[in-house]
Amino acid sequence: MSRKVHITIQAGEISEQTVEVAENTTYEDLLDTLEINQETVLVLNEGNAVPLDGTVSSDTLTILRVVTGG
Repeated sequence: MSRKVHITIQAGEISEQTVEVAENTTYEDLLDTLEINQETVLVLNEGNAVPLDGTVSSDTLTILRVVTGG
């Protein structure tokens, strides 16, 4: 079984997309599907960071690119 997840990606620009994920998809799997390096982002569910090895449990997520440097 699969379902659609609406994703807002905030990385300088804001983009939105909807992807279909399988029932046991992890956030790591989702980032791989989107070709996003998991070390450069935070995945937020209702404003709270989620563990990347956790199972996608929401229909709406935000992926926030983390800016580093100095």
